[in-house]
Amino acid sequence: MQKDNYKKKGFNKDFKKRPFRKKHNRADFYLEGCPEGVKVPDGESGTLERALKYLKRQLKDSEKLLLVKDRRYFEKPSAKRRKQMDRAIAMQKRYDKMMTRKDKSYQSWLVMTPRGAK
Repeated sequence: MQKDNYKKKGFNKDFKKRPFRKKHNRADFYLEGCPEGVKVPDGESGTLERALKYLKRQLKDSEKLLLVKDRRYFEKPSAKRRKQMDRAIAMQKRYDKMMTRKDKSYQSWLVMTPRGAK
């Protein structure tokens, strides 16, 4: 019965299988001894894109990209210090504001009366 079903629906008996494709894992793309480099294992479609993806991740993790962006133009040391100080002041203001909001929620009033504190 089942052999006749595929004939009725118009299927051919010899289904073609897809060719076997080797899937690469992350270790195939990394170079030993070179933390900021990758290799492309073969010329199949998609492997170059995956290699670039892993390269971007490595550069981001090693912070080399940030150093290159910081050195794009010269900044005077006094300007660096001023920028760092402005950032520290802003962070301190934000922290102080958060702490005052937190303290207000736990605030309690104490009133002294002749009979005692209330």
